[in-house]
Amino acid sequence: IMGLDRPDVDVQSLFNSVDDAAKGLSFSGGDSLIMLAAVSYSMHVIRLGRYAKFTSPIGLAASKATVEAMLSIGLVGALLATGSSTSSDFINETTSEIQTYFVQIQDAISTGDFPPSGSGKALGACLWTGWITCAYTIYAQSFGQQRVNPTDANLIYTMQPVFSAIFAYILLGESLGTFGYAGAALIGFALWVVTNSQMESSKDASDS
Repeated sequence: IMGLDRPDVDVQSLFNSVDDAAKGLSFSGGDSLIMLAAVSYSMHVIRLGRYAKFTSPIGLAASKATVEAMLSIGLVGALLATGSSTSSDFINETTSEIQTYFVQIQDAISTGDFPPSGSGKALGACLWTGWITCAYTIYAQSFGQQRVNPTDANLIYTMQPVFSAIFAYILLGESLGTFGYAGAALIGFALWVVTNSQMESSKDASDS
């Protein structure tokens, strides 16, 4: 909903498409992957809530970052090994971009023009991605879930689109339209309903 207010989105055509799709509702491969990702992330939060109780945030962050790095290196190696001959356009394009990157590095070294122009920005992006968006967020999540149970943590994570919209407004000057505010209000309302129900349940349990 929060993305429907973009100028390039024809809302009426979108609603017509949704109506047509609803008549023959079916799950595509992408829908299944999204559902699997949601379930997997929920299981990750639950397991993290267990291990965070007796493991240091630094230890958890280091372990997770190491596994992610190994899997990433393995994936890049697999893509380079298979080449651009698969039946998937996405895989072929990704592999081609990786190959082009390494070719540019080799050319820059052979011509003595190393580091190549723009490498400072690339290094900064890598450091930001590695240290802030990966390492720090893993540490912060592990630290927080030492003190918050998995159910409450998942409720907090559902506010991510709202926080993203707020930071986009502050840092980039982006603003929401009618549908964007409606989506944020629905997220906030759903969070309030669940939280209020939990508080009432806790109160009834303590009274009894």
